[in-house]
Amino acid sequence: MIFDGKNEAGRIRRELESSGKLNGKSLVIFQTDGSKQESTYIRLKREMGESLGVKVKVEYLFTSEELTRRLGQPIEEDGVLVQLPIIGADKGETGRILGLLPELKDIDGLNQFSKFLPSAVKAVDRVLIYAWVTASLRFINAAVVGAEGMIGSRLSDWLTERALAVERFDLGSDLSKLVNFDVVVSATGQPSLIKAEMVKEGAIVIDLGYPQGDVAFDEVRSKAGLITPVPGGVGPLTVVSLFENLAQA
Repeated sequence: MIFDGKNEAGRIRRELESSGKLNGKSLVIFQTDGSKQESTYIRLKREMGESLGVKVKVEYLFTSEELTRRLGQPIEEDGVLVQLPIIGADKGETGRILGLLPELKDIDGLNQFSKFLPSAVKAVDRVLIYAWVTASLRFINAAVVGAEGMIGSRLSDWLTERALAVERFDLGSDLSKLVNFDVVVSATGQPSLIKAEMVKEGAIVIDLGYPQGDVAFDEVRSKAGLITPVPGGVGPLTVVSLFENLAQA
């Protein structure tokens, strides 16, 4: 079964529209990749926000120092979003900067103390709920590939909280062991890393890679009980999850 993320995101979006909870809300997005042109990622978020009645402002920041100074200033909007990567910042510096995000406005959950679940983690959770409730797929354990990354680490912790037995893998791990897991989630950014022989028959395979998928989709789909495509899988859910969080901000 191929998971239709666009359809599921559309359902959530209609619920948000009918609730009216986003009318008059405001969001500031910091683009921090050094470009003066609006990125595709930000455009998609801005357009969805505006269609839901959100006042969206995009600010372009060209150094990590500039972003640090900006986060030290008052943020008047209801929500704030930092679009990664942050130019010139390594993993440690990125974590330090994201720790400056106001906890009650950090709608992407990038500050570890944010009140919000990261949108990518929330999207994976929705796929698993769909697999259990709608597709009647049962699972007791999960493998997270790319667990050393920011999203992979948070996702591993969340799946553990959901009472799954979780094993963490990185790019240096023996990925042949993935065949032992009911759920495989990959968040490495390495195209076609996950091959068919690594996947258990009937497994749930969730691909967080973008713009190219981590999963060799054409060969894995025949073995998976449920698989998320790229694009059109987890991505649309990730975007709409941001605005679910903003509705509560």
